[in-house]
Amino acid sequence: MALSFSVTPGYSFSDSEKVTYSKLNLLGSPVITLDGQAESGEIADGSITTAKLASTIDINSKIADHNIDLTKLASGTHGQVLYYDSNGDLVTLNPGTAGNFLKTNGTGADPEWAAQAGVSTVNISQIVTSGADKYISTDSSGNIQWEAKPGAISVATVWHQESTNTAAEASTTSASARKVTNKTDPDGIVTLGGTSFALEDGTYVIDGLVSYDSAAANTTAWLYDTTGSSILVYGGAAVTQASNAESGWLPLKGRFTLASGGANTLEIRQIAGAAVTGGFGKAANLGQPEVYTTFTLWKIA
Repeated sequence: MALSFSVTPGYSFSDSEKVTYSKLNLLGSPVITLDGQAESGEIADGSITTAKLASTIDINSKIADHNIDLTKLASGTHGQVLYYDSNGDLVTLNPGTAGNFLKTNGTGADPEWAAQAGVSTVNISQIVTSGADKYISTDSSGNIQWEAKPGAISVATVWHQESTNTAAEASTTSASARKVTNKTDPDGIVTLGGTSFALEDGTYVIDGLVSYDSAAANTTAWLYDTTGSSILVYGGAAVTQASNAESGWLPLKGRFTLASGGANTLEIRQIAGAAVTGGFGKAANLGQPEVYTTFTLWKIA
């Protein structure tokens, strides 16, 4: 229904006649009664101002959901974030420092930009190793690092064996390398060389006994690295008298590491206070092989 009106006292406007102030003034004190509604086509574009709108008008009910384009919002600054403040108003959070993250402070508090202080957990898919067979450890400064995983422990036993009633080497008053003639080596870590043996780089534990005879007088032994020209493990010492005429064993126990970059030649060396035949081990002569210097090696890394 189009907008219509009547004017009293009696004056009839013809169709399409314009209502002007001068015509209304002719009526003295006119009363205008409006009826109906103005169609959109009857209202010129731009003719309704915000001042003419009632403050109680519900604009939201007249706009379909999701019908306001983002371009209709006020322009902002590149990197700003929108959020609701304590008054429920939509406000902006200005861009933070590069590298910061958007941190929520919980219900009833504004969000903020914050520096990352670390995480409590890391997904396993995010960890990239530096190679196969590695594990994570820390160095002496507490820094996290990748380290090669130790392999299985390898074991070998080495000894000097002679036939029954055959003595060991004669004792000497200068450093002398003891014989190594036999081995049990399922892991293949030892190569024998008569009076020496070879090991690859790694960390080892040695547990051995070095034979002697009291006729050799005072005696001691040690493990020597001829490749690196250094003593790796010191053995025990014995103080004896030739008149005792008895045999004994010097302990040789310790841990050592080889890192020459290749094969390492080692010797069990021994020295005595007297040079005598069989001074490094007398034969028992009981029908069994005579075993003298003997030791077990564990490669642990």
